[in-house]
Amino acid sequence: MKRNIIIGVLSFIVLLVVLAAQPFTFENIDAGNVGIRINLYGTDKGVDNITIVTGRVWYNTWTTKIIEFPTFTQSVDYESFVITTKDAAEFKVDPKLNYHINPDKVPQIYRQYRRPLGEIQQGFMKNTIYDAYRIVANSFTSDSVMSNREVFEDRVQNVLTTTLGRDGFIYDQLTSAITPPPSLRQMIDEKNTSIQARLKAENMAKQAEAEAKVIIARAEGQAKATLIKARAEAEANQLRQKTITPLLIQQEWVAKWNGVLPTTNAGGSTSLMLGVK
Repeated sequence: MKRNIIIGVLSFIVLLVVLAAQPFTFENIDAGNVGIRINLYGTDKGVDNITIVTGRVWYNTWTTKIIEFPTFTQSVDYESFVITTKDAAEFKVDPKLNYHINPDKVPQIYRQYRRPLGEIQQGFMKNTIYDAYRIVANSFTSDSVMSNREVFEDRVQNVLTTTLGRDGFIYDQLTSAITPPPSLRQMIDEKNTSIQARLKAENMAKQAEAEAKVIIARAEGQAKATLIKARAEAEANQLRQKTITPLLIQQEWVAKWNGVLPTTNAGGSTSLMLGVK
């Protein structure tokens, strides 16, 4: 009886050891990821032709390894670095890259780099981005970088699209955050200040010219009005002079007479009436 108990206990322990040491397990490949099966032993050692997209994958950990690569958009914020233009001006660039992986090229990516994605981002991809900026900067002067920043960034993006796409990394977006050297920044600020002052002076001159035109137009209008009024009065006076005759004056006098004869005191009670001619 005691022997059977010991055997049972030993068997249970052996079973636990076997279960703990057995190499079989599974991996859940989530949506938005691609899993690749890597054979650690045998004639087909390395990445085989099986690509697991999603789901639960059972495998032998002693002979096989499963590595996941995310296929959704990745965002990497790289450390800032300095680039030099062809006129020896130094610009600081602080790049931020958004990209995703072509699922069909995941086996090729692992075969080529043999590194997890995080290490690839800080190795090959980082060097590719830095080289793209440096190559493009060599064809620009400092002034052209500032005045044609979109063109500069478009050329960098074209280089990255070609270089990264060849290895299965699909470029989505790149933010450069280019910062010019302090001396150039000061020159740009002074230039902008000069332009703003010139524009302000031009606007003030145009405003003064417009106001002067208004004053002149108003004065001309008043002068014309005064002249017209004077001419009208002169013409009216001339017309009056032409129409006033002795007969008209006598008629006006009669029209205004109230019928009372003029009187005067000649002394006493004498009344004189003078004839009016």
